[in-house]
Amino acid sequence: MVPGGRFPNPEITAVRNVQPKSRDERGQTRDESEKGRLKARVGGFQRYVDPAEVLTQPVDSLGYADDTDRFNRDTVGMEKAQRDAAYARKEMILYARRSERAEREEERWHTVEQEYAQDEQALAEMRDEGGKWRRNKTSVPYHLLSMQYAEDSEGEKLRFGDDQIRYRASHRAANLQSKDNMTGFNPITGERTTAVQPLARPRREDYGV
Repeated sequence: MVPGGRFPNPEITAVRNVQPKSRDERGQTRDESEKGRLKARVGGFQRYVDPAEVLTQPVDSLGYADDTDRFNRDTVGMEKAQRDAAYARKEMILYARRSERAEREEERWHTVEQEYAQDEQALAEMRDEGGKWRRNKTSVPYHLLSMQYAEDSEGEKLRFGDDQIRYRASHRAANLQSKDNMTGFNPITGERTTAVQPLARPRREDYGV
């Protein structure tokens, strides 16, 4: 560096000029030359694709097909194989459903037969013992024909419960009448209304229960 902060001028030497070669001399056509330059580009901002591979599908793409599939002309056989596979798959599903339903129906009938056998055994035991028929009595201690309570503790207990119901009903009727007509007269006819007489409370000791 010379004083003043400048670089010195380069020395003047002989200039070597190279005569450019033609494409014929380089053995390349214009298309090959341009493709070669594109392929040799640097910088990482471009993606070179060989024109010969434009129609070639990658292996992981949907349009890829190997040579065996591409040159296979038996399309009818391929279609039939696909239909046969779909039909076989459908038949397997139906067979599995039929088997499952048949097993379920078999289990259901087995349960029905077991319940029927248990009922028959219970009936046979009751016939042998005869206790069910020796005890010929109704479920409540009340005679439907004579409309009388049974003359035992169960009959008195039932009569006591019914009298309690009648007692509450009479008091409810008297209360409703008193609230509905406090004057004791019929407002339409002017006659005195008959008062509802409530029953006496039934006592448990009177029934022996």
